[in-house]
Amino acid sequence: MDNEKMKKAILETVAYFDLFDHPLTTEEIGKYLWDPASCELRRINLSTCELCRVNLMGVLSELVERGEIGFGDSYYFLIGRENNVAERQRRVKIAEKKLKMAVRGIKKMRWIPFVRAVFVCNTLSLGTAEEDSDIDVFIIIKENRIWLARLLMTILLQIFGLRRHGKKIKDRICLSFYLADNNLNLAPIALPEPDIYLIYWLDGLMPIYDPNNLRDDLLLANKWAKKYLPNGLNRYEIIPRLKVVDNKITRGWRWFWERAWSGAYGNLVEKQAKQIQITKMKFRRNELESANKGVIINDGMLKFHENDRRECYKKKWEGAVLKMSNF
Repeated sequence: MDNEKMKKAILETVAYFDLFDHPLTTEEIGKYLWDPASCELRRINLSTCELCRVNLMGVLSELVERGEIGFGDSYYFLIGRENNVAERQRRVKIAEKKLKMAVRGIKKMRWIPFVRAVFVCNTLSLGTAEEDSDIDVFIIIKENRIWLARLLMTILLQIFGLRRHGKKIKDRICLSFYLADNNLNLAPIALPEPDIYLIYWLDGLMPIYDPNNLRDDLLLANKWAKKYLPNGLNRYEIIPRLKVVDNKITRGWRWFWERAWSGAYGNLVEKQAKQIQITKMKFRRNELESANKGVIINDGMLKFHENDRRECYKKKWEGAVLKMSNF
């Protein structure tokens, strides 16, 4: 294995997570290793390959000795960023609290007909959420029912005081990204290669409610991202206390309404739900259109990221990598 390629991959990986003040353990570096160019790093499996672990730790030690990265309390970070270790530890309690809130909300969301999966994403799945942060979720909906499901979900979470809106942000669920289950490939919305934020976002999706293992289907549909994260984008084993499952009542309830809203009548209801929401969106058309790729509105995807910072993160990461390469 080429140690120079390994060093470059490690530095690029640590530099990206530094954007979020997030130092990494040895295991995390192995999993998240950014490697778009070489197949040689695709055999790093620290849980099954002791040689891989020894090689990786050897390169990490060399980088620390040369002063290219820092190490403390089992975490690696960029030089001068040792305070991020305490910052990451501080955020653990915040994440625990918000994940409990997420589970509470998703238990209600599973009642909505045509909902196929709900994932926690963005800062909360990464573990970088702040006290005042909202709870970002990514939702997969049955094809041809995305507008109806969104309308019902918005009403439900509004009733229970769980939906983010206006200035009500802290611990509220942000309903900003829906995808139809026949439209899982996200390549069309990716930035010019590489869209590093989107790729790590895919890897970090937490399947809180995913009864049909749609996360596997999603990763298969986005296998283009695997070349960048050869050791990531794998099955996510959610811990039992965070996993939301169906029971006979929720399954029966959804079965009834999905059957009632099937066929031509269901298509009519879907059309009406779309008209209601499109009419409301017209009042914010200029604001939404100015968000460019952050906002996508069609029957296969509803994405309302008006403050889409993917390009910003990409430029910052590329600048950090360039700065390191000049030393």
